Amino acid sequence: MLRELRIRDVAIIEDVSVTFGAGLNVLSGETGAGKSIILGALGLVLGGRASAEMVRTGRPSAEVQAWFDLDEPVREALRALDVEPDPDDDGLLVRRVVNANGRSRAYLSGTSVPVGSLRDVAAVLVDYASQHEHQVLLDEARHRAIVDRFGELGDRVAAVDEAMTALRLVDEALRRLESLEDDQRKRLDFVEFQLGELDAANPRTGEEEELEQERRVLGSAARLAERAREAERALYGGGAAAVDRLGVAVKALRELSETDASLKPLLEGIEGALFAVEDAGRELASYASRTRQDPRRLQEIEDRLALLHQLSRKHRTDVDGLVTLREELRAEADELGDLDSRVEGLRARREEARATARTACTALTAARREAGDALARAVEGELASLAMPRARLEVQVGPLPEGLELGDGRLAAQHGADAVAMLLSANPGEEPRALARVASGGELSRILLAVRRALADSLSVQVQVCVFDEIDSGMGGATAETVADKLAEIAEGGQVLAITHLPRIAAVADTHFRVEKQVSDGRTRTDVVRLLGQDRVDEVVRMVAGTAQTEAAETFARELLGARGA
Repeated sequence: MLRELRIRDVAIIEDVSVTFGAGLNVLSGETGAGKSIILGALGLVLGGRASAEMVRTGRPSAEVQAWFDLDEPVREALRALDVEPDPDDDGLLVRRVVNANGRSRAYLSGTSVPVGSLRDVAAVLVDYASQHEHQVLLDEARHRAIVDRFGELGDRVAAVDEAMTALRLVDEALRRLESLEDDQRKRLDFVEFQLGELDAANPRTGEEEELEQERRVLGSAARLAERAREAERALYGGGAAAVDRLGVAVKALRELSETDASLKPLLEGIEGALFAVEDAGRELASYASRTRQDPRRLQEIEDRLALLHQLSRKHRTDVDGLVTLREELRAEADELGDLDSRVEGLRARREEARATARTACTALTAARREAGDALARAVEGELASLAMPRARLEVQVGPLPEGLELGDGRLAAQHGADAVAMLLSANPGEEPRALARVASGGELSRILLAVRRALADSLSVQVQVCVFDEIDSGMGGATAETVADKLAEIAEGGQVLAITHLPRIAAVADTHFRVEKQVSDGRTRTDVVRLLGQDRVDEVVRMVAGTAQTEAAETFARELLGARGA
């Protein structure tokens, strides 16, 4: 339910706040007072098109706020948009700000969102119908949704959506692979050529560092051997070597420690040093003997490093990166080589997905035809009471013009394999045709009301705010009486907002507002007043008799209001 609508600086509305009630809310008033601006502002806050012309002259911006009940369908819509309402709030605040330059900002529960998010949430908040647009009836994409809602086909539609999603994913994967087939051989040849180079080189992780170290040693082999021998002589093999001097020290400390035991740790330390020097000397002697110049090995290293560096430059990576690249190329080669079998596997999976989708779409088509026939009969019954007793409505369920192939000559999309259209024959003998081609504005208004009345009996229809903008235009007499009754019926257990010029409809309202225009200080302003008691009687009198307010007109107005229990 729409609890409150606040409009600031929109056209001739300066600052208006309207608190709506449950049931039927009627807005009446003189032509040009701003009634349609109010519903237009509601459309704006629900994601309608914004323009600079909406902003009140001389003001920097316009703003509309709408406060709705926060039920589970609304919460689900918000979750889909990653919007978390305040847990302390029992309602949803929707806000739209339009700057004087035409740019706008949108908010849901205080969170800034794209304008498209308002339209997504609007689908579960308001069912909007304008006499001037009739978007519900003239947009055949909405016809399918109406039939599905009437027939309570949500589960069948969900099954089709799931099956078509699976088919689409497999089909896309198959198309990607099939598009590779023509270029597969060229790519595979190229990958195998690069892989052959790397396999021949067989680079290893850390190999470059090892080769650089070995090259440094071989390049300085003579110097390293000589210096190692010098060190060995100083430690072990030469005159006055370190081991000889340490041996003298060890011998002396042994004698001393026999007398003074406190010197034993010192003796053990020098003995350890002696052993270490002996080991180092022997190792240096071995190193010097095996370290010799090897021009042949040095050239091998130079050649190997040159090859690795050449490959690194070619592939724009380091030597370790060549190892990774080699693994990636081998994996790609395996994948390309296995493409044919993968294509065949995906083709088999696509046929399975098609079979599942065909079954789901066939069941949905049959259910839509049945629901369409039932909806047509229900609407015809409503139209008969709206002075269109000979009108015939046909719900046509035909093939889609485009979509994924189901393999049986049909095409399908996420919503099924059907294009659904409502066709009208307003008079006997006329062939049913698209509503946009044969229905007048008044007829569309009546059909719109009839469809909504039929939907009101469908248990699957969510309770939404239903808005009618001068849907009673061109009606009068008994038809107006019937329209009033049907609006009241639709409003039972829900909420309807309607602009009307007919007193019979105004008398049905649970809540009645008068929209009035005033001029003060050289500016025009629109106000909205909730009518109670005599004020409501006076407004109905105005609607009955205009400026010629007579006693008879007031009596008639009171009779209308009394008949409705107002």
